[in-house]
Amino acid sequence: MTSILFPDGLSGTSVPLEDRRFAIDLNLDQVFAAVTAGREQLDLLSLFYSPLNDIDGVTYRHEVLRDLERPAVLAAVRAFGQAMSGVRELLATVSSLHNRWQQARVFVDAVSAYCEGVTSLALALTDVRPDARALRAFTAHICDYQSSERFRGLVEEAGEVVSALSTVRYTLHIRGNRVTVSSYQGEPDYAQEVEKVFARFREGPTKDYRATFRGPLAMNWVEGQVLDLVAQHNPGPFGALEQYFSDHRVFVDAGVKAFDRDCQFYLAYLEFIDPLRAAGLRFCYPRLSLSPGAVKATAVFDLALAARATSPGRAGSGIVTNDFDLGPGERVMVVTGPNNGGKTTFARAVGQVHYLAALGLPVPAEQADLVLVDGVFTSFVQAEKLGTMRSHLEDELVSLYDVVHHASARSVIVMNESFSSTTLRDAALVGKAVLAQLAARGPLCLFVTFIDELATAGENTVSLVATVDPDDPVVRTYKVLRKAPEGRAYAEALAEHYGLTTRAVEERVAR
Repeated sequence: MTSILFPDGLSGTSVPLEDRRFAIDLNLDQVFAAVTAGREQLDLLSLFYSPLNDIDGVTYRHEVLRDLERPAVLAAVRAFGQAMSGVRELLATVSSLHNRWQQARVFVDAVSAYCEGVTSLALALTDVRPDARALRAFTAHICDYQSSERFRGLVEEAGEVVSALSTVRYTLHIRGNRVTVSSYQGEPDYAQEVEKVFARFREGPTKDYRATFRGPLAMNWVEGQVLDLVAQHNPGPFGALEQYFSDHRVFVDAGVKAFDRDCQFYLAYLEFIDPLRAAGLRFCYPRLSLSPGAVKATAVFDLALAARATSPGRAGSGIVTNDFDLGPGERVMVVTGPNNGGKTTFARAVGQVHYLAALGLPVPAEQADLVLVDGVFTSFVQAEKLGTMRSHLEDELVSLYDVVHHASARSVIVMNESFSSTTLRDAALVGKAVLAQLAARGPLCLFVTFIDELATAGENTVSLVATVDPDDPVVRTYKVLRKAPEGRAYAEALAEHYGLTTRAVEERVAR
């Protein structure tokens, strides 16, 4: 049985719960929660914390996603997903019912819906002839399964059970609080007799006042007793129903079950990014390498921020995209610039594209050449932990110690305003020491900081600056450009912190 998520012999590397801080820092936890919403029973979330460690595994998923970009393939897989969702709902109903006959009858409906879904998918996939290795293998599997004796028996027996039940006729006699059920012996249908009597008074089309009962499916005690008596009078059809329920309690093929769950991984993500694509934002399939070297991406954006900006009720996306481009030997990006200028958003976007690339998913960028990472690590400013008996700086250093010693040349580290709790001199000294340690290990590092001198800390370091409008320095452009630091980052950070910016002072003076 071939998985549509993993090539034979390959699998993802599950990220332990305690190591998922990066997802919170990068806001990927928000993305994954939104992607999997409504599909909780399939446990898709675990798949989004299982990055791939092999380029062929990524290529394998790209093939499936490219097939799903074909409308006919997407329609077939979506229709199957909806059919299986209906099957799960029916099975949940079976579990909630108490009358055994009603349980068995709804169970037959669930099996029939499953068989129809399988048949439709097999025909559709045969028609569209997918290109992906995974979908070709599954097409062969489902076609073999559909033509198997086991599947044909499942379909035929269900049809026979339903057909037999449709022949059941009985007489119900109610007198006071006494209900009598007996076999139908050709007694006249009184409803037809009444209709004949009143037919002569009909003057034209009339409104139908018959009520449609939409209450819960579960029977009350009286209805259950009536059904039990009907079953006693019709042992053949009801015996076949009970036997079918007993014989086919586990009826879903293992390969079909796996496909049902795994295809939702792709569909859920595609449905999440559809509105963003409609808003004009671009996604691409990144080119990946296992050798740390040049990396670049164009029109990168923060996926979580974009999802909020394009949510229903918003006027438009208003998302600013950015680029990054590191040549051979360049491994550290130091981002400086004014507060609220888009530095942290840019940092999150860089971390996101690398992690999503490792999941084999389209990344939020126009094009990207990346390293297939073996880990994404973050160090963001956190609230001080009162129970640790350590200073804020000490907490940061303990955290960074673990990051530095777990990172490899294929890792990505995103640091956001680290060491901001100490003095400028100490922060510069610690920052240079950390960057030196990272340079020895060679991971790709992005460091958002207010310390301009870190932008020239080494030969492998590149300076990026969050820019402002040249005609009005108060106005942020949210564009992060490769350029030398402007030397005002720390002063601007202090002025912002103490309310001494030009705008803040002017507002106070004007009062």
